[in-house]
Amino acid sequence: MIGKAKSISHGINDIRYITGESRNKKHPERIFHVGDNLLPPGLDATGIWDSMRLTLEKSKRVKNSVIRIEVSPAPEHTKDFTIDDWQRLWDDFTDEFDNIELLDKNGKTYSPKTALKGSKGTVWLHLESKSGIPHLHGAFCRIDERGNINNDHDIHLRAQRAAERVALKRGWTTAAEVRETNIGQVNRDCMETLQSMESWSWDEYVARLRSKGYEFWELRDNKKICARLRAEERQRQIQGFRTRQGAQPHGDQT
Repeated sequence: MIGKAKSISHGINDIRYITGESRNKKHPERIFHVGDNLLPPGLDATGIWDSMRLTLEKSKRVKNSVIRIEVSPAPEHTKDFTIDDWQRLWDDFTDEFDNIELLDKNGKTYSPKTALKGSKGTVWLHLESKSGIPHLHGAFCRIDERGNINNDHDIHLRAQRAAERVALKRGWTTAAEVRETNIGQVNRDCMETLQSMESWSWDEYVARLRSKGYEFWELRDNKKICARLRAEERQRQIQGFRTRQGAQPHGDQT
């Protein structure tokens, strides 16, 4: 299952898209309302946005006012789903999403827990126009009903991990499968980085991978030579390298 999230400034446009009211949506008949959160019933896209704007007036600091979310399970897992089943899947996803706290390498919180459950939002089921593959779209207010800002730092990681947790709990995938997916992505990022370099430089290699969102901790031997490097995408360990400083690393999965 795949989870995506991003905070955006064009909230009304996104709400019109996911509700099927946008001119850019060619098949509104393939869109179905799943549910709303803390909103009056029966609102159209403009009504949803107006309600969110009332909450957003509590804070002038928010530029990106809406959190856009997409949840895409494998079609074989949802072929007999009813709207109630999709609602339960969304509830499971937001429970995990809100429960995730992102930590830095020192164990300090840099992205605290969110409160989508306490924020105005709307959720819709879309069917792909050609394949018919279903996926969920959600739009939620950045400000919750207590006036707190839903933190959006590395929000894409929060969505990805929430989707992984839900899939694991439902038996749709295993921890090993998740790990294999992560390792494959790291290998691709490392090879693309190496191939883009005109000449080998350890410092440049590390800097380029850091720009992709990875963090590194060098583990040195008793001669103070870098013998092993641990690479993490923020707080998740996904790849290790055994190397000697001055030589190109080779992927050695941990």
